[in-house]
Amino acid sequence: MSKMTSNKLAMLALAGLGAFAVGPAFAAGMTVDTKGGLEVFELDENNYWFKIGGRLFLDQVFFDDDAEEATNANYSFPSGGHIRSARLALKGGVGHNWVYKFEIDVRDRPGNVNANFGEAFIGYSGCKNLWFALGQVSIPFGLENWQSSNDNTFMEVSMPTSAFAPDKGIGLYAEWHGEMVTLAAAVYHPQIAGDLQTGDVISSPVLTNQTSPVPPAPVLQPVAGTGPFSSVPGSDDAGISARLTFSPVHDDYTVYHAGVAARYESLHENANDFNYIAGMEARARQTPRFFTNIPPNSVDSHNVWGFELAGRWGPLLVQGEYMLANVEREEVYPQFDLRNPAGDLDYYGYYAQVSYVLTGETREYDFDSGTFGAVHPVSKKGAWEIALRHSFVDLIDDPNLTNNRRFQYVDFVPLGAVDFLGDAAPQAGNNYLNSTNISDIIGSAHATTIGLTWWVNDNVRFLANYVRTSIPNAHHVDALGLRGQVQW
Repeated sequence: MSKMTSNKLAMLALAGLGAFAVGPAFAAGMTVDTKGGLEVFELDENNYWFKIGGRLFLDQVFFDDDAEEATNANYSFPSGGHIRSARLALKGGVGHNWVYKFEIDVRDRPGNVNANFGEAFIGYSGCKNLWFALGQVSIPFGLENWQSSNDNTFMEVSMPTSAFAPDKGIGLYAEWHGEMVTLAAAVYHPQIAGDLQTGDVISSPVLTNQTSPVPPAPVLQPVAGTGPFSSVPGSDDAGISARLTFSPVHDDYTVYHAGVAARYESLHENANDFNYIAGMEARARQTPRFFTNIPPNSVDSHNVWGFELAGRWGPLLVQGEYMLANVEREEVYPQFDLRNPAGDLDYYGYYAQVSYVLTGETREYDFDSGTFGAVHPVSKKGAWEIALRHSFVDLIDDPNLTNNRRFQYVDFVPLGAVDFLGDAAPQAGNNYLNSTNISDIIGSAHATTIGLTWWVNDNVRFLANYVRTSIPNAHHVDALGLRGQVQW
């Protein structure tokens, strides 16, 4: 069965599940409501209910770059259109204080379309000011990352958020809120449903110099373990993340917001190709990304800290975040070990942005989640918002990793083969592929984004973003991104 066929079957199964769930509701005399989606409930009872929702993001991005004027510019930025996100979600109540949520995310990627689980959990709200969820949950970290992408000010999150913020994991989530403080935390496995654990051994062939011929030639001296595809499956990676917010004022006009977040993930000495990867702030399907180029199989654990500030005064919203990350690795590796250079690595990034609703509406603030939401138009003509953001991400620590491009693509190539640079490969290995693409960029970047958004109504909006990105080798890339979006 092809991947596309299985994706179609998954979507049909989800639609069938929705129809099955709705059927008994009509027999029970429940109320049906719709605002683009479908909600079934009882007027005098909130223990049992059912809702179908979703979203669709349609993007077109035009790139103009000065690669011919830059030195060593080995990458390009093709323009293109794609379905940035398509989601179908089911959620409902299944008894006193019990709820569930199940999402299917479909993403348009080069060469294929992937259908994956989004959030999929059982939730409980029976404790005062507390909420729990068990399953595949979103991991709390950061202001921009934690708010719904349906309501983000720009088409894409900032580069530091893209690089350092987590996505989803399988585990336990808890949320508490008081009058001015909220706390959200999760204990989880970073792998989402369907991910494969490649092995429980961090290992690399060690190359030593033999005495002849002259000059000495490297020869394979294997160490314990044989790499990701040969080692036995290991325990899943484990992580913990928490986000604390403080908002002493959060009325209909004014909001003062501050927050701090931290997360730690242990790779259990698993075989890994861990990297921080930052997407550009306007992207088509084949747009290069920025990444850290950490040698495969070398990361023991990593931790990230985030700090956030925001203020809202009517239609004006100002916010910013600073993030820093530390990757824990061995201090010393044997000579010629492919995990060299050894030692811990540090990275950081930040962004600052301002937005203003020209038609006078105010972005909503949800205190319980500590996030800013949508603009709700007052006029039938909709609402208009302008925004400006500058961001920076530093994904270079050791310059030796910048110069060693081979870590981008292949861990160990077969004996006698030719690597991607056209050189004969003297060492044997396992053909372990990194998670990055051949066009991705090792390095740091600045980006400035100007945005214009037309909020047509509560379900439809259109965005236009101009992005200028400065990347290594004195290279500048200009992009115009357009999006049509609907959510229900």
